[in-house]
Amino acid sequence: MTSTEELTPAPPEVARTKSGSLNTLFTAAILISALLLFAVQPMVSKMLLPPYGGAPAVWTTSVLFFQIVLLIGYTYSHFAPRLFGRQQPLVHLALVLIPLLVLPITLPTWAAPDESVSVAGWLLVVLTVMVGLPFVVLSTTGPLVQAWYATLGLPRSRDPYFLYAASNIGSLVALVGYPFVIEPVLGVETQSVWWAVGYGAFVVLVACCAVLAWRRMRAGATIADGAPEEEGAAPADAPTPSATALTWRRRGRWLALAALPSSLMQGSTSYMSTDVAAVPLLWVVPLALYLGTYIIGFGLRKHGWVNGTVDAALILSIPVLLLAVQPDIASVPVAMALSMVMLTVVALASHGLLAKDRPAPVHLTEFFLLVSLGGALGSLFNGVIAPVLFDRVLEYPLALIAVALLALTAGGSSRVVQWAAQRAWARMIPLVLALGATAVVYLLEIRWPMVLIALLFAVTLVLVIRQVVAFTAVFAAFGAALLIGTQILDSETAVLHGRSFFGSYSVNEDNGSRSLSHGTTTHGFQPLDPEKSKDPVSYYAKSGPVGDVFEAYGAESKKVGVVGLGTGVIAAYGQPGQEFDFFEIDPEMVELAQDPERFSYLDDSKGEVRTIVGDGRLRLGETEDGSYDVIILDAFTSDAIPAHMLTREAYEEFADKLAPGGVIAVHVSNRVLELAPMVGATSEAAGLHGLYRSDDNMAADGGPVDPYAFASQWIALAPEEGDLAKLKEPDSPNRGEWTPLPSGGPVWTDSYSSLFRVIK
Repeated sequence: MTSTEELTPAPPEVARTKSGSLNTLFTAAILISALLLFAVQPMVSKMLLPPYGGAPAVWTTSVLFFQIVLLIGYTYSHFAPRLFGRQQPLVHLALVLIPLLVLPITLPTWAAPDESVSVAGWLLVVLTVMVGLPFVVLSTTGPLVQAWYATLGLPRSRDPYFLYAASNIGSLVALVGYPFVIEPVLGVETQSVWWAVGYGAFVVLVACCAVLAWRRMRAGATIADGAPEEEGAAPADAPTPSATALTWRRRGRWLALAALPSSLMQGSTSYMSTDVAAVPLLWVVPLALYLGTYIIGFGLRKHGWVNGTVDAALILSIPVLLLAVQPDIASVPVAMALSMVMLTVVALASHGLLAKDRPAPVHLTEFFLLVSLGGALGSLFNGVIAPVLFDRVLEYPLALIAVALLALTAGGSSRVVQWAAQRAWARMIPLVLALGATAVVYLLEIRWPMVLIALLFAVTLVLVIRQVVAFTAVFAAFGAALLIGTQILDSETAVLHGRSFFGSYSVNEDNGSRSLSHGTTTHGFQPLDPEKSKDPVSYYAKSGPVGDVFEAYGAESKKVGVVGLGTGVIAAYGQPGQEFDFFEIDPEMVELAQDPERFSYLDDSKGEVRTIVGDGRLRLGETEDGSYDVIILDAFTSDAIPAHMLTREAYEEFADKLAPGGVIAVHVSNRVLELAPMVGATSEAAGLHGLYRSDDNMAADGGPVDPYAFASQWIALAPEEGDLAKLKEPDSPNRGEWTPLPSGGPVWTDSYSSLFRVIK
C-alpha cells in the first residue's frame, strides 16, 4: 500500500467505528498512565514517613520532586519529535520498557538522612533512586499521546485537549482511590507489586498507540492544525486554539497561571499536614481538588464562567488571608475548609483561563511544557526558595495576595459583578453589613466573625473598584498591609523566629514566661521566675498525668526514653543517678533546648541528659531491648500527629525496649483528632494493656488546679496489666482519674492509618 492510499479517507461508517476504537485506545493509555503517575506519589511518600519522621515537608518536598520530574518528561515530549522525527514513537516505546528492570518500587536501606546532610536534598536523592525512572517515563505520556493522536486524521485530532481532561480524570481517580480504597486494603509492599503490574498493562497500551502513530508518520501525516472540526464550528464563546506564533507575553501568562494554584496547593497542604497529621488523606485532598479543576477547565468547551471564578477568588482571598495570618480567630476545621474552597476557586480561575487561551495542536507540547514549568516554579517557591528567604511561613499568604493578579489576566468581571457595580445601592449593602458586623464584634468582644467582616469588605472592594489595574493595585496593597501589620504585632512578643525542614517555630516572651511554638501550637514554656523555672509545667506538670507516671515509676527508674524534645521540660523530673535520653528529629530543636539562654531544663536537670538526633522510632529501635523503665511518646509537629509512631508495629517495637515492669506514656491531646480510642484498639492489637487519664486542670471552684499547667490527655501502656497497678494504688494522687482505655477505635498499622474514625 502506498503512502497516498494510507491517507485516503475511509467511508463514514467505517471512519466512525475506527474513530471510536482509537479514541478508546488513546484515552485508556492516558488514563492508565495518569492512574499510575498519581497513585505512586502517596504510596512512595508513605514509604518515606518512618525515616523522615512524618514531617509535612516530606509530602511538599515529594510534590516538588514529582513536578520537577514531570517538567523533565514534558521537556522530552516537546523536543523528542524534533530529534527523532518519524522514528520517535518507536524510540519512545524502547524507553517505556526500561523501567521494567527496576520494578517493583522499594525503599532503599540507606533512605534515612543523618546530621551531615541536608534533609530535603537527601530526600530528593532517595526519590530519584526509588521512582525517578518510571515516573519520568510516565510523565511523558500525556503530551506525547495527544501529539500522536493529532496525526491520526480523526474528527477530534484538530483539538485533542479532551485527552488532557481524561488524563486528569485518571489522576483524580488515583488520588481519591488511594486513601479510600487502596490504603485500607493493601500494605505498601503489596501496593508496589500491583503498581508494577499496572505498569506492564500501560506498556501494552502505549505500544499499540506508538505503532499506530509510527505508521501514520511513516505515511507522511503531521500534527493537525487549525480550528476544531467536530460537529462543525466551535460554540461562539469557545475560543479557537490559535495556530499563530506564540509571544513571550503569552508564554509568561501561562507560567503565572500555572504557578499560582501550584503554590497555593502546596501552602494549603502544608497547613493541614502541620495541624492535623502527615497522612495520605490530607495530602491527596488538595491535590485532588487541584487536578479536578484541570478536568473542568479543559473538559468544557465553553468558558464563559471563568470571569465569575476570578471574582469569587478575589472576594474569598481577603478573609482567607486574614485566617492565614491570624489562625486563632477560627477553629482548625473551619480554617481548613475555607482554605480548600479558596484553593478550588483559584485553581478553577487559573486553569479555566489557561484552557481558554490554549494554542493549536502544533504548539501543544510547548504549551504543556510551560504549564508544567509554571507548576514546578510554584512548588519550587514553596519548597526551596521560601524556607531560605523567610524565617516563618509567609509563602501561603503571599500566594493569596498574588491572587489579585488574576484580575489582570481575566481582563473583565463577571456579569453579576458588572450588574451590581452599576447600581450604587448594591455596592453599599456589603459595606453597611460589614460596619454593622464590626460593631457587633466590638460590643460582644468576639473574634471569629472577623472572617465575615473581611468577606463583606472584599465584596465591597470588588464591586466598587473593578477597573482591572486599579483594583489589582489596591487589593495587593491591602493584603500586603495586613500581612506586614500582623508580622509587626507578632514581633512584639517573639524573641526568635526560625524554620527548618520540619516546620516553623518561634520563641516568645509574655506574661512572665518564655514559650516555644511550633506551627500554630505551643509546645511548652518555662517561667522566668527563678523559683519556678526548674519545675515541670504545661502538659507535663506534676498535677497532671505525666506527674502521676513519675510519681509511680520515677523513683525506681534508672533510664527514661523521651520521643520528642520540645523545651526539654521532662528533664525536670530527673534525679541523681537517672539517665534521660531525648530522641528529637529536628536538630534546630535540640539547639534551642540546649541553649540555657532560651530554655534551661536540660541544663538544670539533676539526672544525666542525652539528646539523640533522628526519628524517634528508628533511633529508639537501635537501642538494646529492655533498656528503659519509662518511655514517653510526645512527638508532635505543631498539632500534627506522627502517624508512624502510633501503629501496632510501633507499639510492639517500643514494648521490646521496656525493662520488666516498665511503662509507656503516650500524649494524645489534640484539637482535631480523638486519638484515645484508636490508641486503645491499636495498643491492644499489639498485646499491651492501658489506662487513660484526661486532665482538664480545673478545681472545684472553677479555677485551675495549677496555674502553670495545661489540660492534657495521656495514655499509660504496659505489656502486663499488673505493671499499671501503681497508677491505681490507694496512695496514688489521682488514682480515681485513671480509667480503662476507650474502645471501638480503628487499629492503625504501618500500612493503614485512616483519619475518618478519629476526627472529632
